[in-house]
Amino acid sequence: MSVKWSASALCGCAVAAFVVCSTTARGAEWAQRPLAAAIATNEAVGEKKHPQDGPHVDLRFRVDAKEFVAEIAMNLVFLDWMVQTDREDAERVDASELPRVRAALAAYCAVQMPVRIDGAAAVGDVRALKVNDPDEALLPLFPVSGWRGLRKVSFEIAFALSAPPQSISVMWSAYPPDLLSVLASKPPLDIAAEWSADGLRSQLMFTRSEPGFTWNRPVEGVASRLERVPTPPSARAIVPSWATLAVLLFIVAFLAAAMSRKPPRIALGTGLLAAVIVMIIRPSGLPFLAFGSRSAAVLDERDARATFEALQANLYRAFDYDSESMVYDALALSVSGELLEETYLGVRRALVIEEEGGAMSRVVALTPMSTVIASHGEIADATGKSVAAFVVNASWRVEGRVTHWGHAHDRTNEYEGRFVVAALADGWRIHDAEITRQERVENAELPQMPTVPVDPLNEEL
Repeated sequence: MSVKWSASALCGCAVAAFVVCSTTARGAEWAQRPLAAAIATNEAVGEKKHPQDGPHVDLRFRVDAKEFVAEIAMNLVFLDWMVQTDREDAERVDASELPRVRAALAAYCAVQMPVRIDGAAAVGDVRALKVNDPDEALLPLFPVSGWRGLRKVSFEIAFALSAPPQSISVMWSAYPPDLLSVLASKPPLDIAAEWSADGLRSQLMFTRSEPGFTWNRPVEGVASRLERVPTPPSARAIVPSWATLAVLLFIVAFLAAAMSRKPPRIALGTGLLAAVIVMIIRPSGLPFLAFGSRSAAVLDERDARATFEALQANLYRAFDYDSESMVYDALALSVSGELLEETYLGVRRALVIEEEGGAMSRVVALTPMSTVIASHGEIADATGKSVAAFVVNASWRVEGRVTHWGHAHDRTNEYEGRFVVAALADGWRIHDAEITRQERVENAELPQMPTVPVDPLNEEL
């Protein structure tokens, strides 16, 4: 008799209060947390991060239908290191000085920030230049730079597109010294950036040694970043349709020959010939001719483990997309329908960190540490039909990064959980989940296991 499991509903928000339960297998109390908590690698609890002192730039690229745009915001420390603007007050930019600043930025970017679209050099237009009005309460956070560190200018560089580009190459050349470094010779800053195109988000890191990046348009849609998940084995008929067809054709051919008053030997031979032809060809289709069914073959442990790890990787990668509909569609390829909304809303809330000014946390890498198939069985799907399923006990490590003001905050968490994976009508899906342990990891070495890259499409120059 097949073992039946019941699917429990997932909780909503990843930072909600957790319920403590006793687990005799571990002899300790574990926090039962929703699946969303395992995807949100960074919880905004007890930490407050603000823009750091020194030069900073916020760099974002986006590919729209009619233009490629670089959105840039930098404080005056970074601006003064990059270009000469000859302002009357070094700590401010007056409105009358904006045209001069715009001209200096345009001249610099034309030479030092070359852009090639489909192999051809492109000329950009500097627009939307403005200066912020910072909160004076944040001034104590900038003891070195003062107002020049707090006040920033923002602008866009737009490149017109005559057709959807297949590739775009950019170069970033400004790397001022890290004033907060303890080294006597201040090293150049690494510049964190973000790229959005075709509904996909990617994290970039520009360095003096690797200052370039090339984007290539993916050839597929939502599934372009997702791991391939094996197809569930289907139930097998006890009497396949081709066998039934062979019997029917034998009867029809035999009766036809007999009714035409052929000798019994010829009638029997005609029927057998028709049946043998069908048995050799074994035509597909005609499912109504199949009778009975036996359960689908049970996945071996290696295939079951590969199926779960692919679903888990796709669950995290779904949040590389920048539109809600694409995130939802990608998530639907890993999680069963009844859990979609809860998981999506919970992860979305948990990934937005208020202390980072609303910056979005990105998953950099997912590393499976242990994947054990606990049991195989069946569960009831939404229609009440019994479908194949298996239980997984897993532990894994997630590296996350929050990009803010041109620098990144990295966090690493380890998790343990129990999952039910079911063979639904659309394929294998995570049907139920319980996160049993979450732990922040500081400066720990990763186990020697393959790491799933989150951003496989992009490559640096």
